[in-house]
Amino acid sequence: MNKFFILLIFPILALACSTGKKQDEKPVITVSILPQKYFVEQVAGDEFSINVMLPPGASPADFEPTPKQIHDLNNSVIYFYVGHLGFEKSWMSKFSETARNVSYVSCSRGIDLLRSTHECQAEDSSHVHLHKDGTDPHIWTSPENVKTIARTICSSLSEMYPGKKGMFEKNRDTFIEKIYILDNHIRDSFEGKQDAAFLIFHPALGYYARDYHLKQYSIEYEGKPPSTAQMKALVDLAVKENISTIFIQSQFETSKAKTIAKEIGARVISVDPLAENWLTEMYSLTEKMNKAFTAK
Repeated sequence: MNKFFILLIFPILALACSTGKKQDEKPVITVSILPQKYFVEQVAGDEFSINVMLPPGASPADFEPTPKQIHDLNNSVIYFYVGHLGFEKSWMSKFSETARNVSYVSCSRGIDLLRSTHECQAEDSSHVHLHKDGTDPHIWTSPENVKTIARTICSSLSEMYPGKKGMFEKNRDTFIEKIYILDNHIRDSFEGKQDAAFLIFHPALGYYARDYHLKQYSIEYEGKPPSTAQMKALVDLAVKENISTIFIQSQFETSKAKTIAKEIGARVISVDPLAENWLTEMYSLTEKMNKAFTAK
């Protein structure tokens, strides 16, 4: 949909939708991505309808909101945004100007963010995908971060609905206990494999790598596919680090990853950090990562 058209109808839709809510409908919460929907549901149960800005299979790179999403955002009581996603930076000011009755809460609050002040090269093990403010936005790939996110969601909802605070806190504690079990499972899986390296097309696992002392290398460079020279450097890097698996995500173009895989005789394995069932995906990711390290 044309961005100019969306901007033109945004205020009209916001005004029209502000009075269209029925009394028996659940309150609406808006989130940026599917994993956040899962987090909110773990804390709030089925008390709310969840409006997800980035739908399944969509890429954050070319996101534009639909009229229905604008409708649901304007009817929301709160918007839990990630905090550093590119599309959030493009649209958040427009959202807050038109949907003024919504409470906006950053899920990056209280999290130790990955940053860098230098330009990373393919050979550099500290390479992370940087956005305009130099911040890696993929905070939800860290179980430790998700504990903090769950607490943020719980405190925000408890402040807005104090009568349900006890329920929110009980659900939060149950969810955090599941995260502790996941964290222990991941640490057991990677015992003796610290500093193991992996290659991924879009560098979405920087926080996961930091939590478990792994080295992430990305094929995508500064949000773009690598040049011929960078491709060669990545092939040399994969051979040096004995990398036999390349991870790809369905939301991104992956032909470059497959070319490198062919050069080094590596397998190409699909992962989905944007999957809705975050807990299941984290167990699946760990199993795939562990097999990749074991296969060397």
